[in-house]
Amino acid sequence: AAAALRRFFRRCSSRAGTAAVSRMDAEVSALDVIVGHTERSGRGVHAGRDFRQGEVVIERAEPLVAHPTLRNLRTSCYHCLKPLAAVPRESRVPTHGGRAGGGAAGHFCCDACADAAHATYHDAETAAGDAVAPLVAHCTQHGLKFPLAAARMAYAIAQGNADPRDADALVRVNFPRGVAPGAWLDEHAMIKLALARGDAVRGGAFGGRASEVTAEWYIGVVSRMHLNAFRVEIPPPAVGNRDDDTADDGHHDCDGPGGSCDHHSHHSPTASSFKASLEAALASSETGDAAGTATYLAPSLFNHSCDPNVDVAWVGGDAGMRMRTRVDVARGAELTICYTDGGAPVDARRGALEHAYGFVCRCERCVEEGG
Repeated sequence: AAAALRRFFRRCSSRAGTAAVSRMDAEVSALDVIVGHTERSGRGVHAGRDFRQGEVVIERAEPLVAHPTLRNLRTSCYHCLKPLAAVPRESRVPTHGGRAGGGAAGHFCCDACADAAHATYHDAETAAGDAVAPLVAHCTQHGLKFPLAAARMAYAIAQGNADPRDADALVRVNFPRGVAPGAWLDEHAMIKLALARGDAVRGGAFGGRASEVTAEWYIGVVSRMHLNAFRVEIPPPAVGNRDDDTADDGHHDCDGPGGSCDHHSHHSPTASSFKASLEAALASSETGDAAGTATYLAPSLFNHSCDPNVDVAWVGGDAGMRMRTRVDVARGAELTICYTDGGAPVDARRGALEHAYGFVCRCERCVEEGG
């Protein structure tokens, strides 16, 4: 059933048009890339100039939204996902004003993250108080991450710090009119309840902006997260500040039975370990072993290849992403990342990609190795 839903997601997916993509345009225009048509995958990213091996394509991509997994609320910064072990205990700031936050309380790694969060979304979230508890319990029961990330976007909209159309440029699932997973509608109702509570506590400070968080908005955002979110895997504090070429495989982040996986770069495990590595990667994306989930704009435009020419890495110790070429890339060539364990055999790679995305990979490497 899960694979069938993912195949349905892939068949129904579409790209947004040219409206309301100014934030995406701003990101892409700052890069030496060209976004255009590809023969196999629709829209893709092409090199706007010659790149040498190891050159940076994106120095630092900030997430549109990031959220720690529930499992890692006590170990990751609530805002930037930095491992809390990397900062002194006295630097940490409690979330939700030190209250329980409906079961989702954690810590910010520093005053700067606390201030940024409060200014953007956390005032509304804190005002909601325990009204967020049903959503947290729902996500805990079903092992979900995307509803919490979508709720964070909703709080930012309510505070007037986000546009409801910010994610519109990303590929999404197009459900037939009037059709959407019932659980998603329930999740939206839970978020609306939290927003109503927060607005009441703040004396109507949201100014009616919470009305923009419609069911249609929620379905669009969550469907985009299913196809675009990354599982953020930050190196442990001992190596977290190293600025080297060690990268994570480009997995897209899975969420529950209809998930899509985060982007990994390209590791090469031994033959005896590939199955365990692949199963661990899929399990962690489903259950939340990574620091958190994040959705980016420009990085989400990169298509998949099992022999990618771009690596993804979190080298700054937080959710800021760097993308760097693995090989020399000629001007006009498509820039690709790997969505799964590139060191696995072709059948394992194809199986993982079909499980996560509903497509059988026919990149040049897969065709050469498996036909």
